[in-house]
Amino acid sequence: MANLADEYGTDVEIYVKTLTTTLHADTPTGAPAQLHDLLEQLGLERHEYPTGAPLYI
Repeated sequence: MANLADEYGTDVEIYVKTLTTTLHADTPTGAPAQLHDLLEQLGLERHEYPTGAPLYI
């Protein structure tokens, strides 16, 4: 699984995964805690995957 935020060099990559209605938001590896807090305040849940960068759903 690729981390799109790392791949594109962005702060957050938000997308709907193919064939689902689930919203995903990739953050770059080593993203600051403030970014994670902001995404949680927006109602997204944190899930971590092996790439090391959290994915919010």
